[in-house]
Formats: sequence, C-alpha cells, structure tokens
Amino acid sequence: MNVTERLEIEWELKRLNDDYVRYADQQDFDSFLKLFTEDAVLEIGGIERKGHDAIRGHFGDREQMVTRHICTNLWYEPIDDNTAEGEIYLTVYRCSGPYTEKDGPIPYDRPDWIGEYHDKYVRTPDGWKFSERRLSVRFEKVA
Repeated sequence: MNVTERLEIEWELKRLNDDYVRYADQQDFDSFLKLFTEDAVLEIGGIERKGHDAIRGHFGDREQMVTRHICTNLWYEPIDDNTAEGEIYLTVYRCSGPYTEKDGPIPYDRPDWIGEYHDKYVRTPDGWKFSERRLSVRFEKVA
C-alpha cells in the first residue's frame, strides 16, 4: 500500500467516524445503522449488541436526550486494502429530560464520559463500515 492509498483509507475512515457522531447527535438512527455491517458489534456501557436490530434497540430503549460527541486523536491503521483498525478519543455531553435540539443553551457543567472507541473496519461494496466498535470509558461524571 502506497502513501496515497493509505491516506485515502484514513480519510474515508475519518468521514465514517464524522458521520457516526453526526447521526448519533441528530438521532438519525436509520442513517446511523447504514454505517455498520449487518453483523457488526457495538459495545456501549459494557453491553454488546450484535447486528442492526440489536444496535437499533440500544437507541429505542433510552430516554429522550440531547447529546454531543466530541472526537479527537483519531488513529487509524490499515491492515490491508479492505480492513483497518482504529482508536478515537471521545468526550460525550448529554442532557436527558425535556430538552430537545431546539432548546438552548442547555444548562450543563461537565462531560458525562471521556474515553475512547476501539474500532474494526471493513471495506464493503458500499464503502467502509464499522464491523466492531467498542467504547472504553476512562472518566465518568459523578453525581
């Protein structure tokens, strides 16, 4: 793999991650699910969900909230032309309750979580997708 091919893969994986946080924050779960392979694993809060139906259930089960996912320190490692791994630092702000995207500014004091995503990616005929995404929380808001 030459430098141009590697940079192209890294750019496409960055876009995949950008779409992930955008769709999650906009609560556009139909678009969100298209970022995953059919048999993908998403692990959040120590709960592993496998496949589109299980991943969709994660969002259907939670209360109304407004979120912002802030991602930094994006690291990608192409394994070959069709698979890669990554690690993304994450800060999550969320406010549950009666607030919606139209409200604002929402009173808030600090992030809920700081951690990182540990990812596995696969290139499909429809582009790069998550085959696995696991959240490791390093810091958590204390009540």
